[in-house]
Amino acid sequence: MVGETYGLLSLLPIAVVVITAIITKRVIEPLIVGTIVGAILLYGFSFFPNWVGDLLATMSDPDVVWTMVIPALFGILIAMFGNSNAGTAFREIAIKYVRTKQNSLFATYIFGIIIFMDEYMNALLIGGTMRNLTDKFKVPREVLAYVTNSTGTPVSVLLPFSSWAVFLMGLYGSSELLEGDGFSTYVSSIPFMVYPIVMLIIVLLFIFNKVPMTKYVKEATARAEKGELFPDRSHADSEGFEEELEQNQANSKKPRLINFILPIIMLVAGTIVFDMDLIIGVIIAIATCFILYRVNGTMTYSELFETSVKGVQDMVELIVLIIAIFLLVRVNEDLGTIEFVIHSVEPLITPLLLPGITLLVVAFLGFTTGNYWGTMGIVLPIILPLTQLSDVSVPLVLGAMVSGGVFGSQVCFFGDAVTLTSASTQVDNMSQIKVSFPYALFGLLLSFFIFLGLGLIM
Repeated sequence: MVGETYGLLSLLPIAVVVITAIITKRVIEPLIVGTIVGAILLYGFSFFPNWVGDLLATMSDPDVVWTMVIPALFGILIAMFGNSNAGTAFREIAIKYVRTKQNSLFATYIFGIIIFMDEYMNALLIGGTMRNLTDKFKVPREVLAYVTNSTGTPVSVLLPFSSWAVFLMGLYGSSELLEGDGFSTYVSSIPFMVYPIVMLIIVLLFIFNKVPMTKYVKEATARAEKGELFPDRSHADSEGFEEELEQNQANSKKPRLINFILPIIMLVAGTIVFDMDLIIGVIIAIATCFILYRVNGTMTYSELFETSVKGVQDMVELIVLIIAIFLLVRVNEDLGTIEFVIHSVEPLITPLLLPGITLLVVAFLGFTTGNYWGTMGIVLPIILPLTQLSDVSVPLVLGAMVSGGVFGSQVCFFGDAVTLTSASTQVDNMSQIKVSFPYALFGLLLSFFIFLGLGLIM
């Protein structure tokens, strides 16, 4: 029955995932249940063998394999930094200039802007590095996760030299409905990426307490002031943090800043030189750690290999979560969820509302499906003819589409960006979303009204 239109039923797996996640406060189990519900809709009584077949097909998909390899490699790199005391060296330097809680989060914000090439790199590197600094100033880990995630995708789309930009340039360049090359089309839409710009401003105001705190943020801040940095002291992440703290205190290795700086430089340089290939960049950074740490006597060969294995082990749960996420994306594609939502709102679109509706539709689909790039790939050939028929500015509508994708990336609780950020800051996905969602929703509504205004004058 794959390929049929399932209409409203196509939303059932997503509804099951959201409701189950809210009740259980878990992520992996609701995702698995959602994929099984989808398989029942698709295959009926023969759902189980087909579900297993989809699972195997998902795990062998090159894009999924790439996404699984990235956190495994970053797990090695982060473990190297921890065992070599490189993170401590970075923190000791930063502490000389960062003396308040607000400044520790602002340093995270700036570091996030600097690491703009890829949101995966941003999520795993910033969270894993800056938690050593923000912990000193009793910043709740879910607040660190919010700031980290908010400088990932929003910054990536605003600079035309990132993984998001490369994907969108290719998407625009392959469209027969767009004039000019993909690069110029993308650059022309950057001023109209309203939501990323709005969110970067909101996060900056949040850091310096210029926007109201939600009830949850107030409670988290009060809890952190008592030394409880995690949402739940009984949570496994908290136990892992205490174990990590004991290991760091027992670590007698001399902190060397070069052990942190040189691998990071090689990571960024390698990624850029090899056509934005993040996997090659991380492997070069790990190789740099092996050579550097042996040359300066920081770690033995045995320690290097044991640390590498532990780094991969630390990411196993995250890799399982990634598989579940992509399996749900596959199920949603087979059910035609995105197409159903788009065709449902198509009759409501007018020239004035086109940018705003595009924003909301892509945002909703990104939030509910976790498939931001796929959503934009499906939406683009639908909105472009409507844009041309309505005589609406093409860069404006493209900016609205990308804005919606960024919102989905920030708030989809089972999405890859949220998942990787939560892993690097050692909090569960739902705790991060409790902080970010109110501010992201406000930013989305504000962006919608800005797009309405732009639709009037353009």
